[in-house]
Amino acid sequence: MKKKTRRAFCLTTFALALLCGQPGAVEVKGLFEIELIANSQSAQDREVAIKQALFGVLNRILVADDIAKLAVVQQLLNGAQHYVKQFQYSLIAADEYASGDARLMRVEFDQEQLLEVIRQNRVGIWSEIRPETLLWLVVEDGNGRQFYNADSMPEVENALTLAEKVKGVPIIVPILDLEEQQKISVNEVLGVDSRNLLAVSARYEVPGVMTGRLVRKGQCWQGEWAFYFDGKIKQWDNPCLPLKGAMLEGLQGAYTILAGYYGVKP
Repeated sequence: MKKKTRRAFCLTTFALALLCGQPGAVEVKGLFEIELIANSQSAQDREVAIKQALFGVLNRILVADDIAKLAVVQQLLNGAQHYVKQFQYSLIAADEYASGDARLMRVEFDQEQLLEVIRQNRVGIWSEIRPETLLWLVVEDGNGRQFYNADSMPEVENALTLAEKVKGVPIIVPILDLEEQQKISVNEVLGVDSRNLLAVSARYEVPGVMTGRLVRKGQCWQGEWAFYFDGKIKQWDNPCLPLKGAMLEGLQGAYTILAGYYGVKP
């Protein structure tokens, strides 16, 4: 089973008490660190990249339908460089970006300073203690419709790993052993009757079960997603996007649901 072994350090807040000590709760590290492409090492491009990096960090810790509309987000972005703890550049492969001046930039922000400003503005925050989500992912391409397999689908694996890191949503995938293959099929995962899906998923002891269908259409991927959580189902889809974008849209939906439930409200 692709199950993480990180232990959650349980804090004494009401919201964290919902998770700590429960199966499937893990500590997500590095929420205040991010990597992105800077067009160059110039001061102007560095300032742009730092703002983008901070927005990415805020987008995986704040509880809001659209964080861009929050006044505190604009306040923080306007002074983004003041919250940088450290940053560094590294070279990227020539085929990954057109500009020879481009660099991979890693930025770490000051967690205490950011959280203090956010609390003062009474905005909800989702802590680093987060539940794992079980993802049943079906991939449909030239090889037909089949369950996601990390070994045979490296591009999908890379997209999932990146989306998981960007959104800070811990994902596990079913082991699909002989027992599971006998109990559930691709069509059942995508079907409207979820009873068997949830019954088979019970072995993983996670609060949220997610299904996804990625369909390749030429150079882009269309995604269909469903999230079973707290006795409810939420469904959404994304237009045809590059694979990484389509996967990110899927996990963005999961983040919105989970952050709205587990986030510490002001």
